[in-house]
Order: sequence, then structure tokens, then C-alpha cells
Amino acid sequence: MRVFYSHPMKLYGSDAERRDIALIEKRFVGYDVVDPSAYQSETEPGRETEYYLRILDTCDCLVFSRHFGNVTQGVKPEVEYALSKGKPVYELRDGRFIAVTRPVANLPIAERLLLRAKGALGIGQSQARAKPTADT
Repeated sequence: MRVFYSHPMKLYGSDAERRDIALIEKRFVGYDVVDPSAYQSETEPGRETEYYLRILDTCDCLVFSRHFGNVTQGVKPEVEYALSKGKPVYELRDGRFIAVTRPVANLPIAERLLLRAKGALGIGQSQARAKPTADT
């Protein structure tokens, strides 16, 4: 049995990715976790989605995660494809697996670009505030 872990490329190689995979392995005991980040070097430029969907065909179910609460451009077609093939789909959110039976929405391109820019600048991330000193 195989479970496809659909997640944003931004999470590839991160602690969040490792944590999610551990949760998937715990929930789907005996399943092989298929992690698309392990296949990056095998994809033909411009045909990544098609390549990953062929891999998804070999899996029994799909688990996906969001980025800042949003479904990314690469995750959306994988979720919709799995649903169209009648595969069970689960969203991994806050350590829980939530069954998904309907297509998911993602952000319009302008909003995605804004979110990406904010992330690159560190906006919205918790940052220690400088405490005022007697000199200020």
C-alpha cells in the first residue's frame, strides 16, 4: 500500500516535511510514503504535474498539506486528480487527518505572489520586538 504526500515545494527538505511524514507513517502503518520531493531530479521541466500524477496513479490514497493555510498551485491538481480517480484524500492539518471529498480552492496568482513576497521578506513571521531602552 502506498500513500502520496502532496505538499508545497516550499516545504521540501524542511522540519515541517519531516514532521508530516512521521505523522503519515504513524497513521498509515505499513504504507510506503511517496514523497514527490524525492523524485524532483527525475522530472522533465514543464511536465512536473503530469509526472507526479503518473506516480499518484500507483498510490492508494493521498495526504496533502497547505502553505500558510492555502493550497498551492502544485498541490491542487494532485488533490483533484486523486478525487477524480476515487482515491481517499486527507488533509493533514494541525496533526489531524481530515477526509476531503470535494475539490479544493487555491489562491489567485496575484494573491499567491503577494503571499510569497511577504514570506521572503519575513513579514508575518514572529519576530522579537526590540524593547525600548532608557536612551530612546
